Amino acid sequence: MTLAWHPEDMAKIMASMFNPDGEAYKFFDVPLANYASSNYDRVVDADGKTVGLSMFTGFSYNEKQALSLATIDPAIPVGTELHVIWGEENGGTRKTTVEPHKQLAVRCIVSPVPYSRVARENYAEGWRTSVTA
Repeated sequence: MTLAWHPEDMAKIMASMFNPDGEAYKFFDVPLANYASSNYDRVVDADGKTVGLSMFTGFSYNEKQALSLATIDPAIPVGTELHVIWGEENGGTRKTTVEPHKQLAVRCIVSPVPYSRVARENYAEGWRTSVTA
């Protein structure tokens, strides 16, 4: 599935970079926010139950949307609001490659794959589904 990150939460993350006296959230690098060899950010439901993992996070300029590819419980329907737990517990790690930060539950919407409506509607019989002789 694709998770579409909530614009207000993204604004909060980005604004924290420019506020030296406020909360600092985990840096979201644009266009790709990969801060490790493999990212595994927890995805939780409204009750805080872990329902999946967000593993590849970035910003789509074409869609004007922060997105992540995720594995989530297949019983969760498209359109459901979940939360990606962005950043690490207890202010981050001592790794020099990860800045000190506060963990943030970012709202996201379970969305179809591919996320782009144009790709979903026009490329269904494209290179991924064609059979070569």
